[in-house]
Amino acid sequence: MATKKTTAPKPKPQPKTAEKPQITPKDDRILVVIPYCSAGAQGRELEYAVAGWRRHFKEKYLIVLAGEDHPITKTGDDICCIPSERVEGKPGMYRQHLDYVSCFKKVRKAFPDSKGFIFVADDVYAVNDFDMSDVKLLKAKPGVMEGDLASPNGWQVDKARTRMALQNEGLPINNYTTHLPQWIEWDKLEALWEKYDMENVSYVMEDLYYNTYFPTRVPLRLHIDFDNFKCGVYRSNPRMYYIENAFSDKIWITNSPEGWIPELDRMLAKYYGI
Repeated sequence: MATKKTTAPKPKPQPKTAEKPQITPKDDRILVVIPYCSAGAQGRELEYAVAGWRRHFKEKYLIVLAGEDHPITKTGDDICCIPSERVEGKPGMYRQHLDYVSCFKKVRKAFPDSKGFIFVADDVYAVNDFDMSDVKLLKAKPGVMEGDLASPNGWQVDKARTRMALQNEGLPINNYTTHLPQWIEWDKLEALWEKYDMENVSYVMEDLYYNTYFPTRVPLRLHIDFDNFKCGVYRSNPRMYYIENAFSDKIWITNSPEGWIPELDRMLAKYYGI
């Protein structure tokens, strides 16, 4: 009598585990880290910012949203998200700066082989070509840091706290909060985290970083009439000819919440074709 053949049951398919993006020794892409929280968005700032990196950054790069995810991370292999929940607020501290430390620590863990990263906001739009030489050039705002410890504005308190920390170390107080992309090296940043307990005490990272590590350097002083780097839109009634000219004369256009006006939105949408 013939023996009936039996077949082993097919193994059940296992759910795929999403691969965590990693920088490998053969992967020389530059990290472009954008801290992102959708509550702070007023429109399509992030979409325009990403379009600017894709069109004009003449280097190999990987854009990393640090914080909250966004549908744009599904639009290509040049962008991903490292999730990071917002930290709890601490009395007397500026929550956004504490959030930065939390976000960046998660990015560091995800990309242990990277030397550093470009720190940039989601409302910085490249409108002309640039490379790392443009990012790394030291740029500062005119004048020096000020701030006010007694201010109800957390940003002003952090500016004052950072200025005093630098002065206590005998360091310069150049104003490096330029609202432009800035190159940060991990080992240097980690040393500041530890020295100033930046997980618990909020400081202005870029001011602390550049004044500490480049104390003898004279930075380029930004001025909308003379530099080719930045057109900042920081009020609801800007001089429109500055914005119009920026598409040919500047590398980046940036804005504050007050500067996010319908006309700027329309101009960026037309420029990027989105």
